[in-house]
Amino acid sequence: MIEIKSVTKKYGDFTAIENISLTVEDSSVLGLAGFNGSGKTTLLNVCAGIYRAENGCVLLDGKDAFDNNNERLSLFYLPDNLWFPKGSTIKSAAKRYASYFPDFDFNILNKICDIFGLDPKKSIRSLSKGMARQASLAIAFAAKPKYLLIDETFDGLDPHKKELVRKLLTEYINDTEASVIISSHDLREIAGVCDQVAIINGKSVILSCPLGDVSQHYRKVEMTFNMPVTELQFSAINYRKLKLSGKKAYLTICGDVEAELQKLNSLGAVEINTTLLTLDEVFSEETEAVTDNEKIKSLFK
Repeated sequence: MIEIKSVTKKYGDFTAIENISLTVEDSSVLGLAGFNGSGKTTLLNVCAGIYRAENGCVLLDGKDAFDNNNERLSLFYLPDNLWFPKGSTIKSAAKRYASYFPDFDFNILNKICDIFGLDPKKSIRSLSKGMARQASLAIAFAAKPKYLLIDETFDGLDPHKKELVRKLLTEYINDTEASVIISSHDLREIAGVCDQVAIINGKSVILSCPLGDVSQHYRKVEMTFNMPVTELQFSAINYRKLKLSGKKAYLTICGDVEAELQKLNSLGAVEINTTLLTLDEVFSEETEAVTDNEKIKSLFK
C-alpha cells in the first residue's frame, strides 16, 4: 500500500503541490491526470523518496519512503526520460538495474522485449523515443517491484503499443498484487487500466474517486424558464460554466450533483434536462483546458 499523507512540496518560494492525500491499495492502479506542469512529476518524485516533502509524508506499507533504502529496493520509478549510461544496450542496462533489485527476472525482460519487437542487444541510444520507452518499461516490469511509479506512461507510444502496455499492467497487477501509480496529461490514456483516478490542477488534487464514479460528480444542465434569467439567480449553485441566452440557461454542475439539482429545481424552471459528462469533458472542466476558439480565429489577422 502507498499512503500519501497531506504532502506539500516547495521549490524555494514556489509551491509545486499542496496538502495532497491519496491511498493506493495493493493490487490497485491510481491514475494521476493533469496538464503538463500541474505537479504530477513532483508528487511521483516525493513518492519515490527522491524529494523530501516540506509537510506530510509518503508511506510504503507504513514506512516512510524518504531515505529508506530497504523499501526503495521494492520500488521502481520510471520517469518521463529514464537515464542510461552511454553505450548501454537494453541487456546491459537491465544488468545494472538487476544489481539493485534482488528479484530482477531476465526471463520477463526477454519476453517483454519479444512482445515489443525489441532486440535486447540493441543500443538504447539508437532507438526511437517510443522504442526507448518500451525498453524502459520492459526493465521496470522485469525488476518486479512491489511499488511501481510511471510518469507520462504512454508518452511516445503508438496506439498498438499503448494497448500492449495496458495489458501488461493489468497482468502485472493480477500476478504480483503491486501498488501502482501512473500519470498522464491525457485522462483517456490511463482510463483503461486504472481503478481510481486523481486529477491535479495546479498544485492540488481537485477530484479523487474510483474511475467509474468520475462522471457521476458532474452534470450538464439545460434549463428553460418563463422569463429571461440572470447570473444572480445561480449564485448559490456550484457550477463550472454558465451560459445564459434569454429564457435558457446552460451550465455544468459538480460535486454533490443531487444537492445541486435540488437547488436548481427551486429556481422555477419549466423544464430541466441533464446529461453526464464524458471523461474528456471532466478533464477539460477541471484543468481549464478548453481552447478559446475566438482568440485563435483572430490570432493571425
